[in-house]
Amino acid sequence: MGWPTGIKRLALAAAGAPLAAALTMVMLAGPAAAAPQPAALELQASSHVYSTLIAGLHVRKTPTTAAPVLAILGPAGTKVSVDCWARGSSVFGDRIWYLITAPHTGFVAGFYLSTGRDPAAGIPSCTAGHVFETLIARLHVRRAPTTAAPVLAVLGPFGTKVTVKCWAPGSSVFGDKIWYLIVTPHTGFVAGFYLSTGRDPAAGIQRC
Repeated sequence: MGWPTGIKRLALAAAGAPLAAALTMVMLAGPAAAAPQPAALELQASSHVYSTLIAGLHVRKTPTTAAPVLAILGPAGTKVSVDCWARGSSVFGDRIWYLITAPHTGFVAGFYLSTGRDPAAGIPSCTAGHVFETLIARLHVRRAPTTAAPVLAVLGPFGTKVTVKCWAPGSSVFGDKIWYLIVTPHTGFVAGFYLSTGRDPAAGIQRC
């Protein structure tokens, strides 16, 4: 469903008005004390970069308003790097969500981004990625490409299939510093050393 930026802006035009503020609070309801998390990656010049249309936009683990909040973005106009889109829960009739990789990693509702329409032109579907298998059981999915980053999920047995979107340099795992951003069955970074890629970075995978 296309959503021109003008319509999005109209829905938010009453910034500061009681009704608009109330709607924003409903959609962004979350822990009042939640604080922004450290940035996972820097904005990449080759990425699709858009701006937020509201302040305090929540970055979520999956494309739904019921998913856990991974981070909270800054003021309206905050720039984000978009990697792909996915269908999720409706936000004012817009079911398109975007997987962002900077300044944090996770999903944000397309309704609140300056995309012009959803899904935005030139943005691939998150389900069209490269699929590999894990080489160990219970591989950790992390918020950033480092073993020091918080664990977002734990994958299943040896051979679990994951959908990879891009790669990023990170902390070394047995001499391998390449990590991959996966979007299924969970979203986050996994160490390339533990995936059946053949080599790192894998052929055909772009840098995040």
